Amino acid sequence: MTDLTQIPVPNDGPIANKVLEIYERSFPPEEQVPMSELRRSAERDEVSFLAWIDPSLPAGEDGAGNVVALTFSFVFPDLFYLGFLAVDGRTRSAGYGSRILAHFRERYAGIPQLLEIEPLTREAANYQQRVRRLAFYERNGFTVTNMITHEADQTYRVLARGGIVTPERLEEALNSVTDDPAYASRVTTD
Repeated sequence: MTDLTQIPVPNDGPIANKVLEIYERSFPPEEQVPMSELRRSAERDEVSFLAWIDPSLPAGEDGAGNVVALTFSFVFPDLFYLGFLAVDGRTRSAGYGSRILAHFRERYAGIPQLLEIEPLTREAANYQQRVRRLAFYERNGFTVTNMITHEADQTYRVLARGGIVTPERLEEALNSVTDDPAYASRVTTD
C-alpha cells in the first residue's frame, strides 16, 4: 500500500467538499461541530484538520477522488487528542483508519493519546456500530478509561493509549481549542 499523504483541509474546492461529505456521512448531526468552528480551531498551532490522500488512487475529474479520510486533532507536550477520524465509505475496511492511527502512534510516541467514542448503550439505535468502533480502537492499542466527557448535550467514553492524563487536564485541553462556549467540555469519571 502506498504511503498516505495529508494536507490541511482547504476552505473551499473539491477536497473541502469531499471532506465535508465524509464528515456528514460519518457522524450524526448531533455530534457534528460546524465546519466553520473546526476551521477556526485549526488556525491554532496545536490543532490539525487534515485530509488524508492515497496517491495510488485516481484523483478523478474533480481532483478529490483519492481523499480517503479526515482527521481533526490537537497536540500539547503532554497529550495528543483525536477529535474526529472518519474514513470515506467507499474505502472503509481497507486499512486506512489503522494506518492513520499507526501514524499518530509513531509521531506522538511518548505522550498519552486520547479519543472519545459513543458509550456502549444497548438501547442505542447504532449499538452494533458502537461495538465495532470500540473493537477497532482496541485493536489499535486503545483501552477504555474511567473518564467520560460531556459536550453539547452528548456524552462520550474516553479511550487512551500510551498513558493517561487527569480528567482536569483533559478538560482544560479540550476547552483550550475553542472560544465558543457551545462546545465547552466537562470531564467526569465513573
